[in-house]
Amino acid sequence: MIIDNNLIENLKKEQLRLANKLNLVKIDKTIRDFKLIVGIDLTFIKENSKEKGIVCFSILKNNINNIKIEYKILKKEIKFPYIPGLLAFREYPLIEKLFYILNEEYKTELENKEVLFFIDGHGISHPRTLGIASHFGVKLNQVSIGIAKRKLFGYYNENNLKTLKITELYNNEQKEKHLGYVINTDLITNRKILGSKVLFISPGNNIDCESSLKLFIQMIKNYNLVITELAHNYLVKIKNEQI
Repeated sequence: MIIDNNLIENLKKEQLRLANKLNLVKIDKTIRDFKLIVGIDLTFIKENSKEKGIVCFSILKNNINNIKIEYKILKKEIKFPYIPGLLAFREYPLIEKLFYILNEEYKTELENKEVLFFIDGHGISHPRTLGIASHFGVKLNQVSIGIAKRKLFGYYNENNLKTLKITELYNNEQKEKHLGYVINTDLITNRKILGSKVLFISPGNNIDCESSLKLFIQMIKNYNLVITELAHNYLVKIKNEQI
């Protein structure tokens, strides 16, 4: 696939167009109110000289008396290269395909927004407020939250994380726009999460910053897990089997 400056500028314009459709609203639901909690992660492999992506949905069926985890995966050739800030155009098409497979089984829950998606990547903590979690949430009109291991965009006080569990992430030092939160995982769980001591939590779509943080913390306290970490670990196992 040929990537030139014109294409990149057009993709950035598309991100801005989608960002205008963001719905950043407070959610009063608790983590227990969602019938499904889904973690999404991807990995990439070389197969027959072609690059292929493998997407995994880790699915927590939220029945308080009988909690179950299941996995769905899909592997397809990937032609779009890695370009910082344009990750969604590389990953989203594969995620979308697996979403519609999920929709065959849970159409009612998805239509009623009874499914909560946590996606490995950023939400609005992105130069054009449209990371992969926001791209996904806007395109499919779902409740989505981004969980990222590294900062892509924004400002936070790094000294705060030495003593505080959580600090705010803003678009700049003037704190003009709240983008999410930065979490010290050692102080939250006494361990690294996804191999990182720091996580960036930001709303994707159909949710705001405060509600995103609330549901992330409730997930850890209620289930003692991070759903995207389950997807990540499952992909590591699959990738090792492919080698």
